[in-house]
Amino acid sequence: MVGALVPFAIFAGVSATVFLAFFSLWNSVNKRATARVASIEDELDRAGITLGSQEIVLTVLGGIAIVWISLLLTLHPKPLVSFLLLPIVAGTAAFGFFFYVRLRMRMRLGNFITQLEPATRLMAGGLRVGLGLRHAMTVVIDELPDPARHEFRRVIGHTNLGASIFDALDLLSARMPSHESLMLTRVFRVQSETGGDLARILDQLADTIKDRRQVQRKISSLTAEGRMSAWVLMAIPVGLGLFIVTTQQAMANALLYTMIGHIVLAIVAGLEVAAYLWLKALLRIDV
Repeated sequence: MVGALVPFAIFAGVSATVFLAFFSLWNSVNKRATARVASIEDELDRAGITLGSQEIVLTVLGGIAIVWISLLLTLHPKPLVSFLLLPIVAGTAAFGFFFYVRLRMRMRLGNFITQLEPATRLMAGGLRVGLGLRHAMTVVIDELPDPARHEFRRVIGHTNLGASIFDALDLLSARMPSHESLMLTRVFRVQSETGGDLARILDQLADTIKDRRQVQRKISSLTAEGRMSAWVLMAIPVGLGLFIVTTQQAMANALLYTMIGHIVLAIVAGLEVAAYLWLKALLRIDV
């Protein structure tokens, strides 16, 4: 009788241990997951992506399923390799999604910084003709396209909800992080405390932003050769692989339908990612 109860006692003990461990770690896990979800939502907002989280999850999962099934039908791998392909495809899809989001963020931020000089001059002109700061920002909304229109409209929206214009501009600087937007918000806050001709200060700030953009364009032109060399180096393995697949059928079969070929392809893919990250760090110049 006692021997028959031993498995149930072991199961109850293991279950209680697992439950206590999960309960003790739940708060930290939940806090990290909540912070991660909030950071992803902020990144989507900065990238200008209006899709909901459920739509994004369903789209990514659908893409993973389609790519995985396509690989199974094309390569006909063994069951173990088939199961290993699923996390590889999922990781690649996650990397591709976050890469796309960050690319959209950089493009949108670059467009905003480009529009910041004319926005500053429009606000300076509005102040000169007697408009208040809030009404001068409405001129920017009327005259400039997105993303400047959208971001300054949000500033006006925060002031309508009771926030001060300076706090709303601080939120703008947090959403669109750059040296230019930080200078803009600090100019308004410092001028409110010390006084002075805000229109003239904004004109000087516009000239500073213009000079910074000229320096950045010069840096971009000087590093163009290095970037092109990096793209050529990245494209050589891909082009060589396509050439082998299309002209050497025996080598193509060895790469696509054998375990050693799959390992070689995985190593090449990893080296390609490492080369991209290394070349990107090598060509980065902070201004």
